[in-house]
Formats: sequence, C-alpha cells, structure tokens
Amino acid sequence: MPKVLVSNNSELLRHFTAPPFQRLGLELLVFTDWETARALFLEQEPQLVILDAEMDAAGGPTNDGFAVAKMVKERSPATRVIIVAGKRLTGDQMRDVSACGCDELLIAPMTADELHDVIAIQLGEPRPGTEAFSFAIEIAGRKVEATVSNLSVDGVRVVVAEPVTEGQAVQITITPDADAPVTIRGTALWAQPREGKTVVGIGFDKPDPKARAVLAKLTQWQVVKDGDRTRVVLRGDFTEATRFDELLPAMVGRVVFDMAQVTYMNSLGVRAWCEFLRQARIQGYEFHACSVPFILQASMVRDVIGRGTVTSFFAAFHCIGCDHQEERLLQTAAILASNLEPPVFKCPSCGGALEFDDLPERYFAFLQDDVD
Repeated sequence: MPKVLVSNNSELLRHFTAPPFQRLGLELLVFTDWETARALFLEQEPQLVILDAEMDAAGGPTNDGFAVAKMVKERSPATRVIIVAGKRLTGDQMRDVSACGCDELLIAPMTADELHDVIAIQLGEPRPGTEAFSFAIEIAGRKVEATVSNLSVDGVRVVVAEPVTEGQAVQITITPDADAPVTIRGTALWAQPREGKTVVGIGFDKPDPKARAVLAKLTQWQVVKDGDRTRVVLRGDFTEATRFDELLPAMVGRVVFDMAQVTYMNSLGVRAWCEFLRQARIQGYEFHACSVPFILQASMVRDVIGRGTVTSFFAAFHCIGCDHQEERLLQTAAILASNLEPPVFKCPSCGGALEFDDLPERYFAFLQDDVD
C-alpha cells in the first residue's frame, strides 16, 4: 500500500475519496504544519509527498512548502514530490519550483481526474484506460517466443525469435488486464528475417464480435460510463483509414476524451477527427492527458479541440547535461498561471535542469485564446 504524505487541504482530501483513487489503495498521512510534515516524512518514508505550497502556517501563508520539497528530495531523491500552488505564479515562485526539485506542479483548484492522473504517473501505476495486455502466439500449433510491435483490428506485427514462412497459420491469445482472454486465428502475410529473428505481419481471419470488441478497446477507443459523464479513451493513429462513426451514438451528455495514447495524426486523420467533433451531439466536453502528437496538431488547427477545453497535456523535456529526455504531464492551469512559461524540473538522471524541449509560443499556441 503506497504511503502518501499530504497537506491538510480540504479540496485535496475530498478528491482522494473519488472512485479512481480506490484502486490505488493509498495510505494517507495528513499533516497540518510543516514541522509535522518533516517528522512524518522521516518516520514513515512515504513514496509520494503532496505539498500545498501556500498552506497557512503560524498566522499566514508561507512558501515553506518549497523548502520542505527541497528537504525531501535531498534526503530521498527517489521520493516523488508534487507541489500545489495558487492561481497565479510569480517569477520567484517559478524559480522556487525549479530549485526545490519537485517532480510535478499543480494549480488549485483542480479536478479529481487531474490529481489522479498525476499521482498514478508518479507512482508508476496505469491510468484508467491505459491498462496493459499480455499475449501468447502459436505458429503451426506450437507456442513461440515473440514481441508485439503493432496491434490493430485487422492484424498484428510481431517479432519472432525463429524463422517463419509466409502463409503459415497463426493463433494469438490476447489477455487484457482484468478481462477474459480471447483467441484469434490469422495467417502470416509476410515475413522478413532480421538480426537472427523474423518480423512477421499477421492478418486476422475474421475475428468474432467479442474479439473485435477487445481489439477495438486495445487499439482504437474505449467508452466507459462514469456517473453523469462518458469517458472515451482514444488510441493509436488518426489517418485516412480512421473512422469515428461508431463513436457517435455514445456522444451523449458530458464527455471526457483521454488522448494520452494518440500516437500520430496526419492531415486526413485531423480532418476526420474535426468532422467527428462537428457531428457529435455533445453537451460539453474536455480533453485530458493529451499526447504530444495531439497537441502539435491542436496548436496548428484550432478545430482539433473544437468547443472543448484541454485540462492537461504531455510535453517533451530535455536535459542538456546528460541528454536525458522524457515527457511530463502538465496541467493547463499551471501553464496559464505562469503566463505560458513552462516549469523547469530536476533531471532524474544527473540532477541538472530538465527543460522544456520546444518553443513555448509554438507548442502552447492552442492556449492563446485563454491568454488573450
């Protein structure tokens, strides 16, 4: 059970009662002052620390949250630290964010989804809709060692640790997390030897409806009714072959689009997506955890987000010192609060500066309407 040290902030604590947090099984360690926070950290050694940077202490707001964050990271670099700040960040506070070494910056108020996404990522847990799957492959009735590199509703590309010939019969058993396995038969359409292994393109032989539903869930989209809203997790490439017509009947009421697994969008895919948003009868919608390819298109074509709003998105960061690269999930409110100035984090590899790896005016162009 992961231990989480958290400020006694009513909004934060209320979010921890939301359904998505139940599966994380967190043990909350709540503190009311900075001395208690230090003591609990040293005694309990939590995996994650969430600090309200402006928590009242001894008669008024202070910036001691940054000092506590710095202490935590100096004593235990592996402990993840999230700083929660106010609606507007000064230049000094932005420098404090960098100096304290925190792993994430959030702006209050926030939604339970925003907090959950960040906590799940920091703890290495899957976000809803990002659950993995396992698979087993049989060729000519015999199990083989293989790696899946590209799964679709029509077929799959695998790398097999032995020779394979075109036309061979293949059987693939896919087991999604928390779901029953499905077995799909197929044929090796092509095979290319490569460095002692074989790259094989397998076409499926008309999967049954259950198998097609599982494939669509893993490769295209997943629709989940979540209280008074509908959560739609989009996956894969948006190209000339992508059709969103089957999604239209589910577009009722309030919709949340999770775009973290959108890997590519070409011009025809963008057109199909924009047309889908125009046709959908949605009362209101927003985008969560948008991938870099999605944001790049949204910053060039405003219709990519239509009438919706982006609450959080991924962005590329780079350390010049050691060349470490990674994507960080950023909260839109945090970027707006800093007047489109991206935060600087501490590099997890060398301790240097992990800086935003793009031009802010280009990457954040989709936010310009919120600034003007």
